[in-house]
Amino acid sequence: MSDLVESFLQSHGPRLSSEVADYLVQALGISPVAARKRVSRLAGNVRRLGYVTFPRKARFMYLEQQFGSPVYWENLVAALMQTKSAYGNALAALRQRGGAVPERLFPIVCGAPVKQQRHLSPETIFTRLSEAGLLRRVTLPSLGDCIAIVQADGYYDQLAPMVRTRLITESFLLTAVSDWLKKLGIVSYGKVATREDNALPRVGTFAWDLTAPSYLGPMVKVTKGGTDKPGFVVCDVHLGDIVTVEGVRPFINKCRTLRSLRNIGPCLQIFVAGKFQGDAFQLLKKNGIIPATPANLFGEEVAAGLLELSTVLNKAAALATIDPTEFDALFRKLGKITGAADQLRGTLFEYLAADVVRKAGAHQVRLNRIYKNAGKEAEADVIAERHDLSISFIECKGHSPYGETPHSEVKRWLQHNVPTFFKVRNEHPDWQNMPVHFEFWTTAPLTEESISLLEKAKSEIKATRYTIGWRLGPEILALCEDTGDEGLITAFRKHFMKSNAKSAGPAAAIWPK
Repeated sequence: MSDLVESFLQSHGPRLSSEVADYLVQALGISPVAARKRVSRLAGNVRRLGYVTFPRKARFMYLEQQFGSPVYWENLVAALMQTKSAYGNALAALRQRGGAVPERLFPIVCGAPVKQQRHLSPETIFTRLSEAGLLRRVTLPSLGDCIAIVQADGYYDQLAPMVRTRLITESFLLTAVSDWLKKLGIVSYGKVATREDNALPRVGTFAWDLTAPSYLGPMVKVTKGGTDKPGFVVCDVHLGDIVTVEGVRPFINKCRTLRSLRNIGPCLQIFVAGKFQGDAFQLLKKNGIIPATPANLFGEEVAAGLLELSTVLNKAAALATIDPTEFDALFRKLGKITGAADQLRGTLFEYLAADVVRKAGAHQVRLNRIYKNAGKEAEADVIAERHDLSISFIECKGHSPYGETPHSEVKRWLQHNVPTFFKVRNEHPDWQNMPVHFEFWTTAPLTEESISLLEKAKSEIKATRYTIGWRLGPEILALCEDTGDEGLITAFRKHFMKSNAKSAGPAAAIWPK
């Protein structure tokens, strides 16, 4: 009996116990009751998935060697989808995104309400899938804590740069969608919320990538008291692999459930992706959802710019550097989006700073590492190590040179990031005895309040513990000039300096004595 079932699972892949029982009925000519009893007694190489339940007490059955294989995941997700399971939506959402998302974004992508009676919450879904050995919490470089499908060791480290690139590119896409909604007057201008904010955007019981109230005629309801109650625009985005039918089902579940809630006004629901499978596109339309691409929303040039940004960032992640000549094309194609130029400066400045310190003698340079200590968390933009066993943590703020660096950024860096990194350094086995230096690089002027705070801190900190410093645009330009790289110098002048601005002369050493 066991051999017969193993042969069935080997040829057909993992299956629900109800399907295995149906096979035994046909193969052996026994009654359904007898078949179910025989299936329940199977042992040996046949395994049953725990913690995740199916209708009529069915279990998901597989051979030991099949666990974690592509056919295992495909059949498991199909079984969960077939039974309209919240677990299936969560797994499908993760598979659509390469297998992992930052923990903070899991409530958005999994398709489950954050809190609603008779519905599983994202936290419960993760807990049960984790107990079943299907999901796990992992800490990935530059991403921090993530929810991930269980994979072989080493898989996540290879995945991390691609996930970060996708998230950065999607951030630009959300900026573009926000700009489009505002310019067309579809939403209240100052009320657009995105996942980049401190709190996740919420409408009803669900979290979304973007939300905004809308006072357009068809969206407004009049309350009993005679006041206008707005509707909402809700939107999720994805710029990874082509979106499949399984990949859109979590979003469809959110949209359909939202419509069933009382006291929620009409909602315009949009899913923006780089490319859809035909069936996925039609399924969204069938459910009253707008399937959109960057090209049909903003035109081919912006779409090409987003694709080019993804390519540039992936290459930069692999080489830990960026070609300055690529700056112009990105600014030209994406600069039409309100706010995108500032985002580009912030993103590209980190790679430029890393290139500068590398050419100044650092033998190892890391970007965007998230560190935790005593319950506090901070992201280091650039970490540079020298052969003389010194280490520098550099905070990069690539602002417009015509603006001003917010004092809040300086204050948080000095009072939160620096102490956190220092404690991490003290406990790091390779860094404990290294001299450590912290620098704040910004391309916009500092306020008097910020300068006063930095000067005060610098005078009070004992140099035997660590040192701090800060550099503004002219000083950073001087560092670029010291590299002798004309492309780097030209890019910095063009995108981070005022017209006709000059460097500060010979640059102070990056590595303090």
